[in-house]
Amino acid sequence: MTNFLITGGAGFIGHHLAKYLLGMDEKVTIYDSFSDYYSPYLKWRNARDVEDLGGTIVEGNILSKKQLVKAIHKNKIETVIHLAAQPGVRYSTENPEMALRINVEGTSNVLSVSRENDVRKAVITSSSSVFGATQYMPMDEEHSTEPISFYGVSKLTSEKLVTVCNHLYPEFDTTILRPFTVVGARQRPDMAINIFISRVLNRETINIFGNGNQTRDWTHVGNIVQAFHLAATMPKAKHQIFNVGAGTRISVNEVLAIVAEVTDIEPILEYSEMNKADVKDTFADIGKAKRLLGYHPKKTIYDAVEDFTQYWEDVNYGKLLASEKLIEREFSSAEIFSP
Repeated sequence: MTNFLITGGAGFIGHHLAKYLLGMDEKVTIYDSFSDYYSPYLKWRNARDVEDLGGTIVEGNILSKKQLVKAIHKNKIETVIHLAAQPGVRYSTENPEMALRINVEGTSNVLSVSRENDVRKAVITSSSSVFGATQYMPMDEEHSTEPISFYGVSKLTSEKLVTVCNHLYPEFDTTILRPFTVVGARQRPDMAINIFISRVLNRETINIFGNGNQTRDWTHVGNIVQAFHLAATMPKAKHQIFNVGAGTRISVNEVLAIVAEVTDIEPILEYSEMNKADVKDTFADIGKAKRLLGYHPKKTIYDAVEDFTQYWEDVNYGKLLASEKLIEREFSSAEIFSP
């Protein structure tokens, strides 16, 4: 059994990863600031689900080294998986200082605190946004990195911090993962699949940036959590960078057709100019992850649309968000482990 700390563990990927690790009889502590970038209530729901399965909740901020040190010592952490970040390509255009501070300074804190406090392994989350405009497809790890968003810059800078750490402290085991467009149940409200399905089920118009022919490597969260576990446990992952995707390329319009098929509702679409911070296409070459980690994605974008649609209906998503202010008090008054 390994003691894992997942920063950002109450978020979309963090929640699924925590449940995956607990299902493998690992010990999991989720560390999250429960920021208001999107509904803290949704994150508290995720956290409580993890706690019910035997995980531990720590409310803390990656910008506080003191809080990180206390969480690591108190929970005897051996492996850190760093997911906490200020997400959002478009959000970073309006708030670059937030993306740069949280993603760069926060990652620096996680690296230094982990290394200085006997953590054996740190898996750092980057993003396909580090690549910028696509030069060739599929994109391998050697593809040029010329990000076109502040978010992408923040993630590339975080990668450089890891590179320097590997050079100065080669005994410290680190791995970088670059996820491509992660999708599935519990996805953030600002992400495409959530928006598409929520608006279709509410009979609302979906605004598409661009003509809808832009493509993404839509990667089911079930594939991503497998990759994180492998990166955290496989010896060959040390000091490596891995692209993590589905290894497929599907257009936005094709995904909308899947949404229509799964929900049996025809979307109402409105097209507008593509955002300058958005890349036109992404398509991961996952050969390295397959070869060194044994990573083999099995779940598809169709599975993700089905999963989110089922989740939306199961929790009565629209009503849940409308009532969150009343229910949030229940969570904020509950006792948690707070460093």
